[in-house]
Amino acid sequence: MKISSRKLFPLWAVSAALLSGSSVGLAQPTLTVSPSIISNTYPGFITLTITGVASGETVTVQKWLDGNGNGLIDPGEPMIDAFKITDNNNSNAIIGTITNINVPFDSNAATGAIMTTLNCPSALLLDNMVGHYVYQVISAEGQATATFAVTNANLAQSVSGIIYSNDGVTPLPYAVMVAQDQKANNPAGAVVADSAGHYFLTLNPSSYFLIAGMPNYYYNQNLAPSVILTNGMSATNNLTLTNGTATISGNVFDSGNSNGIGGLLVQLKAGNLFAITFTDTNGNYNAAVTSNFWTLQPSKQRLARRAYVLPEATFQVDASSGTVTNANIALPKGTALFYGRITDTNGAPFVNVEFDGSTGNGITNSYDAKGYSDQNGNYAVAILGDVTNYWSDNANSAKNTALGNYIVNFYNTMTFSPGQTMQENFTALPVTAAISGHVQDNSGTNVVGVGLNANATINGDNYESLDGTTDNSGNYTLAVASGTWSVQFFSGNFSDSLDNHGYVDLNMPHYVSIPPTNAVLNMVVYPIGTPLIVGPGRFSPTQFGFSVEGAVGVNYTVQVSTNLTITNWANLTSFQLTSNFFPVVDTQATNSARFYRVQKN
Repeated sequence: MKISSRKLFPLWAVSAALLSGSSVGLAQPTLTVSPSIISNTYPGFITLTITGVASGETVTVQKWLDGNGNGLIDPGEPMIDAFKITDNNNSNAIIGTITNINVPFDSNAATGAIMTTLNCPSALLLDNMVGHYVYQVISAEGQATATFAVTNANLAQSVSGIIYSNDGVTPLPYAVMVAQDQKANNPAGAVVADSAGHYFLTLNPSSYFLIAGMPNYYYNQNLAPSVILTNGMSATNNLTLTNGTATISGNVFDSGNSNGIGGLLVQLKAGNLFAITFTDTNGNYNAAVTSNFWTLQPSKQRLARRAYVLPEATFQVDASSGTVTNANIALPKGTALFYGRITDTNGAPFVNVEFDGSTGNGITNSYDAKGYSDQNGNYAVAILGDVTNYWSDNANSAKNTALGNYIVNFYNTMTFSPGQTMQENFTALPVTAAISGHVQDNSGTNVVGVGLNANATINGDNYESLDGTTDNSGNYTLAVASGTWSVQFFSGNFSDSLDNHGYVDLNMPHYVSIPPTNAVLNMVVYPIGTPLIVGPGRFSPTQFGFSVEGAVGVNYTVQVSTNLTITNWANLTSFQLTSNFFPVVDTQATNSARFYRVQKN
């Protein structure tokens, strides 16, 4: 099984398993969900209350998508989340001596009754998808269910349409539509279609791609409509899915004990094609796709609830000849912990903020983990205590809309031992200015969809802007405060990295001073391998030198000319770049004019 890269996009599922039966003669458990109805912009938390369980008992909680809204778990409906929780025993949420608050734990001291609070951040698409759901608790005493629903927020903008199958004629009941925010490069909302394949979703003003999904189907993102919603605008677009003809199946399991992990979203991608599935109660998944090479990766966001860490690399399988089996994925559990609190300068907490724990290099053997802040701004991120990887912890994702008018400090990377914890508190400063501009390549083409940010040292602390992304016109905006800022593009094997788009920034770093209130920084990037002459200088009356920068492993030729009006370029030297630069000295450089250029061979 080959390993590939990062950053895919969550959607919908297939594969469900029903658990049945209960212990005869014992009292049935009860389950209540509060609130039982929220909007898709709900900023709070969900409380589950379970009664009628044995003292110290461990129960399983599952969340199912109820496509038809009948309040039952029907065959074919996917389980989209699952976790275990124990009455009056929270040891599974403890790392070192600190509680990992992402892992559900019993906050009710009464015996035989469990109460737990679940976060519902806007960054979690499936937690905020408009539709109907069923929560189920399974104990030794039996089972209990409770319904839950997400409604459209009262917004003046909307998208609607019908989702069809391959023929473009037959509607697909209970398919899913996802709106991908083009500027933030993140899902902004999702909705389950009705029995006639019709969808309706309210959104904030922005530009979106509309994407659909359905069990046993895949979607071509090249066909995704682009919609710009202005204030009060409604847009209608029909979407078409294609039926899968090849099958990829396997198991997602705990690398420490080989137990299957149920209720996980698994993403599959082949170029612009993608399909989504969920693992069943035993961690098995099955996806219908087209014959092709596909990459697979579980979605990292809801792994925080189970304290798993996700390898950045995706697994690649060859389905070009048809069905693939045993495409198994092992996930390590977090053994160390970042924790702390995020507040503004007055101590007021930020709620439901997404934190990213990452080794940050985007290559093989790197990892990523998520965590979220609670009602008091407390957060935790479970990571690997492997004494090898250097981990960072930050809250600078563009998904954190609550921080859109703030900048947040950051810390240096460090390694962890098993059971080690590190407290890192964050203070968000109000934004007072913006750095904006345009990014194009050296031929004048807009560079679209690349990520960038800025950092500065303010009052002795390191601060970083929220991540930005260039839009369809190559424009970007970064919110900052007073200080001297260094602007840089993302790098590494990520979908929004500059090098992943085939470019390199030969002129970095870019420094911007604030004030003024707003600053403009336009940048030109170059195709990877483009050479650059730096540090020119005369060494003697007959010697002139400089260094050539470019891509390691690429061959270059330096040429010299004495007259630019005629084509008399002569080769001065040729070489293969083996480090960051190559020194060049022209020993025939007298007082007469000489001109130099470097060509990529």
